[in-house]
Amino acid sequence: MGPRRSATPEHNMTDQISQMRLTLIVIGAVLTLAGGGSAFAAPMATELERMRVERVTNLPDVAPSDRINLLLASRDFNDAELFALASTHPIIVEHFIPGDLQLAKDYLFSLAGAELHKMRTGGTLIRPSRFLSAKEKVALQALSEAFGVEHEKLSGVKIGPKEGRNYTLELTYQIKRKKTATYDVELVPPHTPERDEASRDKLTRHFSARPSRVGRGVGSALAIRDSSFENQYSLADGWRVEQGRVLGAPVPLQEVTLDDRNSIDGTQSVRFYATDRTRVFQNVVQEVKVQPGAIGRLRLQHKADNVRVEFQQHRSDFAVRLTYLYNGSPVADPVSKQGRLGSHGWEMLEIESVTPANANEVRIELMCSLSGTGWFDALVFEVINGTNQW
Repeated sequence: MGPRRSATPEHNMTDQISQMRLTLIVIGAVLTLAGGGSAFAAPMATELERMRVERVTNLPDVAPSDRINLLLASRDFNDAELFALASTHPIIVEHFIPGDLQLAKDYLFSLAGAELHKMRTGGTLIRPSRFLSAKEKVALQALSEAFGVEHEKLSGVKIGPKEGRNYTLELTYQIKRKKTATYDVELVPPHTPERDEASRDKLTRHFSARPSRVGRGVGSALAIRDSSFENQYSLADGWRVEQGRVLGAPVPLQEVTLDDRNSIDGTQSVRFYATDRTRVFQNVVQEVKVQPGAIGRLRLQHKADNVRVEFQQHRSDFAVRLTYLYNGSPVADPVSKQGRLGSHGWEMLEIESVTPANANEVRIELMCSLSGTGWFDALVFEVINGTNQW
């Protein structure tokens, strides 16, 4: 062994700087994880895993039964695939992390083929306790413990769609001879901006990294200002109210307001009200930037109370409409999706459209130029296929 060489002052200084850098890197990583996640901690999907995720993200997501099928299609996903799916479907992924949603999902997955098929197709299932399978009993035991109720008092289970919004799992217990108690969990709630962010907060704590949307390309979202009408000045800041259909007279004017008593996302929605005497209708309008060649999918929720067609009114005027523009001028015919007439709870409307090659923005118009009351809320405009420029 050769003689040991003592370190020079230059070597000592270099070692100290290297050690300081390493310490700072470690401290930074620990602080980042403690503060809610880091990209370095995110489970990374392979190309094959990303393809599997993409197949699921392209499945329908309109009715509650569609989201049941999204859950089932994701049942064998690993952490990397779930993290990738969470960028666009965080609510679905929330069913796979510890909590009430996971326990309810486990019961859904415990059902046999015929019962599960009923869930896939939008049916309602009622299961008295004496008919429960062994797998169902195991899953329901965990739910009873989570509710803090004696499992032996379970008398029955009901699971099915509720108000067109989600699937509700209800467990009923015979507490006393003439007294029952029902506990429920809402499965697969609809995809809305505020609900998505709440799910991402929970998933960040689980994965130690935030499953945010990509900023560009497939899976990204167009920047709609105040997409759930939460700003008290929403109809003048972000959105605006413009004249729509005019039926031969300057008055009466349709009422268009923000409604803090009816919403599916956040605390407010936009509300339209008119009667057969209304002559001037109004649309709620906003333009957002787009890139040519991309295929976009606009989703929003609408609700109706006695919406009907009366004298001189047009059925097509209860709708959401997209018009692609270049510097403010239309470059293609509008595309629209009509709302459902009558009275109903929140339901999704969806439009898929291709951005023309010469467009640089799209105008979104919400309209209810009919008698009755209509509401809109929770807009999401996603890129589902696109070009490298997006």
